[in-house]
Amino acid sequence: MSTYKGQTPSDLKVDPRIVPFFERFYAVSDDPEAHEEYAQSFVPDADFAMGAKKTVGYDGILELRHGLWAGPVKSRKHSLTKIFPFGGGSNELMLYGTVAYGLKNGKEVTVDWAARAVMAEHQDALKFKLYQVYVDSTPVANAAKE
Repeated sequence: MSTYKGQTPSDLKVDPRIVPFFERFYAVSDDPEAHEEYAQSFVPDADFAMGAKKTVGYDGILELRHGLWAGPVKSRKHSLTKIFPFGGGSNELMLYGTVAYGLKNGKEVTVDWAARAVMAEHQDALKFKLYQVYVDSTPVANAAKE
């Protein structure tokens, strides 16, 4: 079973494209070479925040994405646990899961994360209009120093 396939509430109508979108997105997110594909998951003027780092638009997202792989992290493996839509058929969601980091110094660290996502139609596809990730980077920074 894919670790990217999050559960959704059984009593709410959820856009059937949501779960496959996130399954693909987190697989792309964990691929250190898929920078363009990652940035193409967003509408052109999307807002994106990863912890304290914030940007707007395709070029900013692409630059931030390159930076995520330029530091101490050698590998990522996301596990998406649950997807919570804000009401049936909503395009606004909360998500949570874990991410296991493999560091360039050989250490491994797993941390919890949560995210807020607002989805939008763009060129006949579902994409992020807003994606804000809440993650504590302290465990990774501490392990990178050791």
